[in-house]
Amino acid sequence: MKANQKFVNDRAEVGVGTLIVFIAMVLVAAVAAAVLINTTGTLQQRAQSTGKEATQEVASNLKVAGVYGVRNDTSHDIWTVKSQVELSAGALPMDLTKLIIRYSDGSTVNTYAYGGPSGFSPTWVRGTNNSGVMASGDLVELSFNLISTTLPTRTSVQVVLIPETGSPVNADFKTPSTYGTDTTITLR
Repeated sequence: MKANQKFVNDRAEVGVGTLIVFIAMVLVAAVAAAVLINTTGTLQQRAQSTGKEATQEVASNLKVAGVYGVRNDTSHDIWTVKSQVELSAGALPMDLTKLIIRYSDGSTVNTYAYGGPSGFSPTWVRGTNNSGVMASGDLVELSFNLISTTLPTRTSVQVVLIPETGSPVNADFKTPSTYGTDTTITLR
């Protein structure tokens, strides 16, 4: 090297710039990873909650075993409807005090809740009444009186059982063309 020639070395400046870019990339990657981890946790919680609700919705259903109508005597129309229900396979116990029955015969719509003079009353045919909670294997008869009306022949009726959790269950039927001499009529 000559005496009047200056030595220029700018490689350190390039190295510092590269180091700054590298640190910035690491920070961006760390922030992106934190966002992804947070989002994944939130999605996992939602998926678990949705799965639990879907399981309750599917496994908490009632099955209608039969629907019957009761008359005072052979000269009157049906005044009481009785529906025998049981739990579907794999269903969780169901609190019947939270069940709602919706009745519609085309001209009248009534809603029945558990108990009371204008509500429905459960009677355990099989199993034991445990504070109104229906367990697997129980067969329960839900009985309600028609409010200010009777049910004549050839009438289409919609009965919907609406549990607290789970899907509503239809127990629709059409009354026969004649009741004959029976006081208890099989409707479904």
